[in-house]
Amino acid sequence: MIIVITPPAPLAGEAATCNALFEQGLLLLHLRKPGAPVATHEAFLREILPVYRSRVVIHDHFELVERFGLKGIHVNARCDALPGYLARYDHVSLSCHALEEVEATDTLPRPPAYLFLGPVFDSISKPGYAAAPFDERRLKKILEKRRQVIALGGITATNLPTCRQLGFAGGALLGHLWEKPEETLDRFARLPAPPALAIAGLDPTAGAGVSSDVKTMESCKTRGLTVCSAITFQNQHAYSGTSWITPADIIRQCETLLRAFTPTVVKIGLVENLPALREIVTYLRAALPAARVIWDPIMKASAGYTFHEQVERETLEEILEKIDLVTPNADELPLLLGDHREETIQATCRARRLAILRKGGHAGGNTSIDRLYLPDGRTYIYTVDRAPGDKHGTGCVLSSAIAAHLARGHALPEACRQAQQHVARYIRSSDTLLGRHDYLPRHAPRDLPLQYITAPRPGVPLPDQVDAACRGGIRWIQLRVKEAPLEEILPAAAAVQRVCRYHGALFIINDRVEVAAALDADGVHLGNEDMDPVEARHILGHHKIIGATCNTLHDIIARARQGVDYIGLGPFAATTTKKRLAPLLGLDGYRRLLPAARAAGVTIPIHAIGGIRLEDIGPLFRAGVSGIAVSSLVNHDDDPPGVARRVLDEIHRHL
Repeated sequence: MIIVITPPAPLAGEAATCNALFEQGLLLLHLRKPGAPVATHEAFLREILPVYRSRVVIHDHFELVERFGLKGIHVNARCDALPGYLARYDHVSLSCHALEEVEATDTLPRPPAYLFLGPVFDSISKPGYAAAPFDERRLKKILEKRRQVIALGGITATNLPTCRQLGFAGGALLGHLWEKPEETLDRFARLPAPPALAIAGLDPTAGAGVSSDVKTMESCKTRGLTVCSAITFQNQHAYSGTSWITPADIIRQCETLLRAFTPTVVKIGLVENLPALREIVTYLRAALPAARVIWDPIMKASAGYTFHEQVERETLEEILEKIDLVTPNADELPLLLGDHREETIQATCRARRLAILRKGGHAGGNTSIDRLYLPDGRTYIYTVDRAPGDKHGTGCVLSSAIAAHLARGHALPEACRQAQQHVARYIRSSDTLLGRHDYLPRHAPRDLPLQYITAPRPGVPLPDQVDAACRGGIRWIQLRVKEAPLEEILPAAAAVQRVCRYHGALFIINDRVEVAAALDADGVHLGNEDMDPVEARHILGHHKIIGATCNTLHDIIARARQGVDYIGLGPFAATTTKKRLAPLLGLDGYRRLLPAARAAGVTIPIHAIGGIRLEDIGPLFRAGVSGIAVSSLVNHDDDPPGVARRVLDEIHRHL
């Protein structure tokens, strides 16, 4: 886990830099401005994009937590008000400066989110503040027992791996990043990625096994380490055999690797049998007592390998005692637990202090549903639109993505959510059974039946407006700022783009091709009076989305021949978001134009735009539209996320 602490005195452009750090993958920012008034904190937080405020932990003025939706608070472990803070706030982290203070936290009514312990090295931000003389042996024993202790004081890219080897869960950085503000982003990007270990078979296609694991981990910004458990003879279509590596040689690989690395997460995939797995996890528990262990129980691989007909219950029980998360699919659950009933899963989680992620990727329907069951009784349900086609090795990708996000510091529920989204993008990355890790597309217009177009709303900044739409489930945003000069639209568009990236939403820009090119946006939408689509394609390239507004059959056919990716057909009804309206089409216009367009060979998506209300959605889809675009319907409502969800529900009723 990497935590960044703000410099004590405000810096010019500091909030913008923090937004960029979040975009680069920063999970937690500590807002620490000793002695600064509440107004200084408020000004900083207003500049932080709304999607990132829940990653901010504040050191003063705790009343701002609720106002801005912050992560929580940070206090000194000796703070007299600590029991009250623990009762009031969901997230409380502590600073400790002695090993005794760390040990004393065991008596608290509930554990803190994590602890800072330092200074571990000579401070950079406080000259003369020397490293504390911690007894290394005692320190290691303390860190083995407590997973969430963060090294503080003098942490740099050079000594961060040392902190991990000592057993710290990560490092909190201040001086190293901020001593030269012009280098902050570059220094953050060069920090060593946290390591995660995959123990799995070698698949010659690299679509599954250790090769796939390490590619997945690297794409999730984690250092992938691998130990080979078997050599398989297979391709993406067929499996013909396995040459097994003995548990002794698997452990020997681990022993050599662990002399240089201390992974905080280990993912186990293909192993020969349960006794071999028991031997491996027993070793891991002794060698890496603080690490989390994930077991992807490959009992029947898609290429044809079958793990076991009979599961040895006693051996399995020993294994489940030693792992943290198991990721079975519906077919594997009965082999593991005896059945797949909800109450059996929950009872196993409670009894074994185990988390179970029930994968739903192989079930039917248009939606993939995963369920995470935690030992404390909580259940999380994750859904994602099922991508067309299938891929070899998606189970490996899912479990290794979870491992990577855990290693980076995500909590398990968030790691599972991120991993499910990663797999969905991976499935869309190619048209073959072998996916790509260098190209993880978000969505295409054909996948998304709802687009949200921004429009000015007094008192609501554009990033907040877009965040509200995305929280309602919309995954296609069109930024429409027609009149603004380039120097104004660029920073506004960049802020909106960050919100879209956070939510995994498409981000296109109305008209301004030069802005789309400068920001590497997903595409543009062009009106009849805007740039010619052929010229826009030449500027942006064939991988970008280009949409066009049409009002007549002639327009539709002409734009389709120019290679646009979708058409916005309208206006359906009168709208206040555009100054110059083309003739209104009404429902009869769509009933007339859509069949004519399809008869003329137009196959690209055609979306209705302009003045659409909730009650218009059903008739428009029955008329044959591929989707709709809305603005005022969401923007003018008192509950934008709520109305966005209602719009999506209505669309899915008629798709």
